[in-house]
Amino acid sequence: MSSHATTVLRNALLVLALGMALLLLVGLQPYAAGYGHFRRTIFEELLMRWKDPTWQHGVLLPFIVGYLIWRRREQTRHATLSSSRWGFLISVFALLLYFAGFRANNFYCGYLSIMILLAGASLWLQGAPRSRQMLFAWLMLGFLWPLPFLEESIGYQMRLMMVKTTGFVLNAVGVDSLVAGTALQSMPNLELGRRAGELFSVGIAAPCSGMRSLFALLVVGALFSYFRQRSLGRRLALFSTILPIAVLANMTRILVLIFAAMAFGQNWAIGDAEKEVSAFHELTGILVFLVALLLLQAASWLLDRLCGGLGFKRARVVTRQVVSSAP
Repeated sequence: MSSHATTVLRNALLVLALGMALLLLVGLQPYAAGYGHFRRTIFEELLMRWKDPTWQHGVLLPFIVGYLIWRRREQTRHATLSSSRWGFLISVFALLLYFAGFRANNFYCGYLSIMILLAGASLWLQGAPRSRQMLFAWLMLGFLWPLPFLEESIGYQMRLMMVKTTGFVLNAVGVDSLVAGTALQSMPNLELGRRAGELFSVGIAAPCSGMRSLFALLVVGALFSYFRQRSLGRRLALFSTILPIAVLANMTRILVLIFAAMAFGQNWAIGDAEKEVSAFHELTGILVFLVALLLLQAASWLLDRLCGGLGFKRARVVTRQVVSSAP
């Protein structure tokens, strides 16, 4: 058997072993108790979190990552096949981190260890050149993991920012509004006998703060930036606009709800006092993504105009003139 065939066979066996290890670590081995009295596997934790609309996009990530790897198959095949000892060391570190998370009942250590294990195994089995071809797919896989602590740490701050920003816009266009905590309502008008909140009264809950759509928009923005631009700097520049775009898109939704409440009534536009959300309120959720996509396209167009072109490297055409001397 030739050395190349031996290497291919060895790598195939190692890939099979890696697949079985991932099946054990993610799907079979109970990992952490979380807030319960029994341990759950990482896969069970993912299935539970993916029922939350904030993290539902995680269901699509394996298919997206698979497509990205398939799309780079030719470039990966032509890259140099090698092996890196650093990859083996990184894999060992990932397993130690996995065990630390197991002992600490911490799913986040498990998520991070799986990501590091995949990176280390790729370096170990096929080397840096081929691993580099799959770097973006590996980064996209990071959106697979639900991180609910972010909702608690920055969700309330985003709600406050959304209320203050929307109140400022309403006051700027002549609609007197009052900000109270995370609620926004119309100002009283003594001349017309109008009480506070009679025109509109909106409580900015967590879904309306932008947290629910932010993580899904991060996935969309990363893919849009990757396919729309061709240089790393411009991809990063376009991706950096996702957060302000998410804020603007959600603010647009809140403004639409408020103006609809002023025109057609609070119950029709937003919902009744029992917190039953109206059909119009539900439909405006689509508006967030439509506005975000339009703003992303506008940001990409502006980036093209400022930097010139789509970022493709222009090929230089060299003309050679061959002059043959007469015999």
